[in-house]
Amino acid sequence: MARLTVSAGLPFIWVDNPEWLAFFSKLLPTAKRPSQKTLTCRLIPKAVEELHAEVKATVCGHNVTVQADRWTGINNHYLIAFMVTANQKVHTVHMYDTPDEHKMADNLLAHLEEVIKELEDEWGRPVITVVTDSSGESHAAHWRLGKKYPWLIVLDCHAHQVCYVPCIG
Repeated sequence: MARLTVSAGLPFIWVDNPEWLAFFSKLLPTAKRPSQKTLTCRLIPKAVEELHAEVKATVCGHNVTVQADRWTGINNHYLIAFMVTANQKVHTVHMYDTPDEHKMADNLLAHLEEVIKELEDEWGRPVITVVTDSSGESHAAHWRLGKKYPWLIVLDCHAHQVCYVPCIG
């Protein structure tokens, strides 16, 4: 139920929808239906915990590449996603909603260091590469990261570079 809610982008109020309630009572007449509170306080956090465990198990024994991408949502919130690539699969590590943060190299650098520290200390996975988008502040953040941690391979995203060049011409 939690995965359905998240993957379909459903508002949490859907569990109180009369059509759903009728369907649920016919499908599972003796079962107790979950409330919005159960969905948000127990089911979704449990699903996130299970998914994190799956990702940790998947990356076990592999070096990882950290990817960072930033954008402004339609609600004008500044979002940062951190993913890891291991064994040719991409997995989300963190998604930050940072409406009070400015798009600055120092802020991105702090988040990058936090994610790298978590992956190395808590997940026990060595980070070998960091890839960021090609904006000016992202480039500055990954340049500083490379100076501070010279053993890391730090790159601009090739797709962002290829898509960016035709747009400026």
